[in-house]
Amino acid sequence: MKKLLLFLLPIFTYAQITKVPNDGLGEHIGLHIIYFLGRVNGGVSLGKLPDVNGSEYHQLIWTNRYYDKKEERTILTFQSTSDDINNLFELFKEVVKSQKTKIFRLKDKVITIMPSSIKNEVIFNYESDGVNKYFYISSIGVYELFGKTWNRIEEKSTKAKPKIYPLQ
Repeated sequence: MKKLLLFLLPIFTYAQITKVPNDGLGEHIGLHIIYFLGRVNGGVSLGKLPDVNGSEYHQLIWTNRYYDKKEERTILTFQSTSDDINNLFELFKEVVKSQKTKIFRLKDKVITIMPSSIKNEVIFNYESDGVNKYFYISSIGVYELFGKTWNRIEEKSTKAKPKIYPLQ
């Protein structure tokens, strides 16, 4: 009897698993884990929320070990289209390439994307309730966040070419 029960237990357990539709959850676009000195320092995720009254919403969620309490996350939800998200991706790439700060508005918040002191890295920064919320992200991390494939050849071709001056 004991052997029969052990034989049937996995069958009954499997029968309890059901598939749940995730239509109401939205769509995950990308994720980047943030490392500093070999340790996980946080992470950032981009997702598309379900449409509300015909409007598209996207959400950036991140955590930063330096200013967030344990299990605390920063959530920035904003109304945008897929084209707006592509423009945001291009804006990140432009800041990495040009090393010049870009300032714009999302959800009535002033957002700053500025170059970091580390090569090929930028800082996404905004103020929430008087506290600066930010994350660092590398050029490869930008591709991961936006769910795109990093292309090393494209990166090399878009970098500014050094000027060659003839010797006199």
